[in-house]
Amino acid sequence: MSGGYNCLDASPVPGDPRYGYQNTWNTGMVNAPCADPCCCLASLLFPCCSAMYVRKEVLGGSLERYKCCQGYYDCMCFKAGSLGEESMPEVCLCLEALLCEACSISSSRFFIMDTRSIQPDPCDTRLIRLNNFLVLLSCVCHILAMIDDTFDSIADLVELISDIVYAIVSSCMLTQTHVEVKNAPRPIDWSKANLYPRSGSKQMREGGGGGGDQRDIPSQNMMGGGGGGGGKLTLP
Repeated sequence: MSGGYNCLDASPVPGDPRYGYQNTWNTGMVNAPCADPCCCLASLLFPCCSAMYVRKEVLGGSLERYKCCQGYYDCMCFKAGSLGEESMPEVCLCLEALLCEACSISSSRFFIMDTRSIQPDPCDTRLIRLNNFLVLLSCVCHILAMIDDTFDSIADLVELISDIVYAIVSSCMLTQTHVEVKNAPRPIDWSKANLYPRSGSKQMREGGGGGGDQRDIPSQNMMGGGGGGGGKLTLP
């Protein structure tokens, strides 16, 4: 949106090749609770356990190829696959879900999108951007509260709203991923796992790739519908 930030914007992330994928989600995040109410409730009440369960699902029922966040959050001092995952995948996945819950949930979603060629959903984009906007707004309010005590109540209220929205959006994201695996079984294309970096990352902005070959990145004019990133959850 020109001239400001629109927290309900569904425009694509510039340079993200996932908008060139041919397949669509079996269900969008907004319809995920109706598609599998039990999974959504479990994800809402037990997000870390659900994140672990869904990660194993998207990896084909085995942790043999598990890496921390499947390599989508690598940085200079952090390299997935070199943290003992091969010898202790269950322990590492548990620590990932407990300490980096949002990254764990988002990386499972990235993985299934890449390995099944699923393009981002515009409505999902709006939900994630709204969540991330509230996270940033909460941070700003708390900074203001440090300067002026009159902002304390506002900061606490915004934080509460932000936490509630995050819990709902993340449970919908986990349910969407679970429904995709359960109701739309497709073979895992391991050659595309972590082929592209996560949306909104420095690598993506600079046009770099993930752990794979970049020959098949679609051109910008092939991309359609929704994306963006930052905050507690990562787009697409």
